[in-house]
Amino acid sequence: MVKNSDKKKYVVYVGKVKAFRETLEEHIAAKKLPWKILSLVSNGHEADIQPETDFYKQIHINFNDVDDIKEFVLEYGRSIIAVVNRGERYIPDYQKLIPHLPKRLLVPSVDALTKATEKTAMRKAFWKYDKSITPKFEILTEISDEEITRINKRLEFPVIVKPSGLAQAVLVQAAHYPAELKEILLKMQKYIKSSYKKMKGRGTPTILIEEIIDGDQYSVEAFVDEIGNVSFCPFIKYITSGQKGFDDFFSYEQTTPATISKESAQLAKEVSIKGIHALGLRNSIAHIELIRKEGEWKIVEIGARMGGFRSMMYRNSFGINLDIQDIKIHLGRPVKIPRKKKGYTSVIKFFAKEEGTITKISGIKKAEKLPSFMGTVQNLKKGDRAQFAKNGGTYVFRVTLFNENKAQFIEDKRRLEKMVHIETQKVRSKK
Repeated sequence: MVKNSDKKKYVVYVGKVKAFRETLEEHIAAKKLPWKILSLVSNGHEADIQPETDFYKQIHINFNDVDDIKEFVLEYGRSIIAVVNRGERYIPDYQKLIPHLPKRLLVPSVDALTKATEKTAMRKAFWKYDKSITPKFEILTEISDEEITRINKRLEFPVIVKPSGLAQAVLVQAAHYPAELKEILLKMQKYIKSSYKKMKGRGTPTILIEEIIDGDQYSVEAFVDEIGNVSFCPFIKYITSGQKGFDDFFSYEQTTPATISKESAQLAKEVSIKGIHALGLRNSIAHIELIRKEGEWKIVEIGARMGGFRSMMYRNSFGINLDIQDIKIHLGRPVKIPRKKKGYTSVIKFFAKEEGTITKISGIKKAEKLPSFMGTVQNLKKGDRAQFAKNGGTYVFRVTLFNENKAQFIEDKRRLEKMVHIETQKVRSKK
């Protein structure tokens, strides 16, 4: 391990920081802070080594080697002021590091991180704390006719089926009747191990089955301090794949600001706080997903990390620097969350309507000419195989829109949806 030769104060990140490194460095330079970012990257990623600068340093470490962790803490521990995690896939490494850090550092407990990562542990914690904040559920550790019969008797259909330790709605599916549930479970049994390996799933592969609440879906980012005080950002509204006619299960569109009354938002916050306390989460950002039906709120999940695209969405629409607030909560400092609306932001994910080999993708170039266009990220191209999220697939591409003018923003969203076309050809099975 490289020796510590400078006198900076270190903000440590578990995992890569490429996506938001520039924002951090600009803040450090502008405020003339004596900070330096330390990015702890697991061994095996040497090809991704980034050169050291005045504000950044990358260190490779074996998180499975206690001695390697202890050596890092011994070398840098006195100069570390905060240890932050941004990605769900890095939480297992974060958990291995936490027990060896100086006790003065404000980090979440290993137990809270487990409950905030594994869906089955999360549901159990919610149910024990307050049954009213969570849908009714069952946990499946093995797939058998007896277990399926038990679930059929216990839960009311429709139900949603989720692998415990996977993110991004991978393999998540809805079952509307017992035979469909059995079909989904047998199919999931085929894919779950490979998906856990591919996406670095957390914990032992188990399946969570819960009653579906047919309502409006929202998310909100919040910051939890050392004693459990919670500061909320503005809400984000979801449009689901089902609402757009997909035979799949994923978040199609995420938009902020969300239209929600102060009274309803307050009820959502009260339910969220109960969920945070149920997990025992402290010294952390929280990504909270909720469903509202007939004025009643239920928690979908709470993650001990920042939600996807949230840094960009909150910065555009409210001027909130989520990246810096995420550091502040680990420094024991008050977070700053502006409320004044600056504009409207949407992130829209485009999946193929049918699975198969992609033969044509149109609309991306036209989208770039829309007044509200901000950017696009493409995962799949012509010739790649398109799969539904419920079968372990990802979106073909996503588009981000932003505009200060609401009318123009709404017009551009509609134009975007009309101009995008993804064509596929079914893959012929080999005889």
